[in-house]
Amino acid sequence: MRCFRTASESLYESIRLQLDAAWGHPNPQTKTITCFDPADVAPRDNAGRLLLAVNDEFATWEPASTLLPQLIASGAVEEITAAEYQAAIEQPTQ
Repeated sequence: MRCFRTASESLYESIRLQLDAAWGHPNPQTKTITCFDPADVAPRDNAGRLLLAVNDEFATWEPASTLLPQLIASGAVEEITAAEYQAAIEQPTQ
C-alpha cells in the first residue's frame, strides 16, 4: 500500500482526471467510474489535506508511474506511511 497527501484540491482533481482519461474511465464494461474518489468525497486530515491510499501496483501503471515521482519531487504531493494515513483518517475532522 502506498499513501499520499496533498493540500491542493485542484492538483488532486487534475491528476485524477488525467489518470481517468488515460485509463478510459468511466468504463461501462468494468463499471469503474473513476480511478480514485473525487476531492469532494476523498478523506482529509485535520489540516484539510487530501489523503489517498492505493495498492502498490497502482503506482507502476502509466501515467501514474511517471507522474508520482515528479509530484513528490516538486513537494506538491507527499508520500506518507500507512500508519500516518490510518491515524489521519481516524482523527475527527474540525
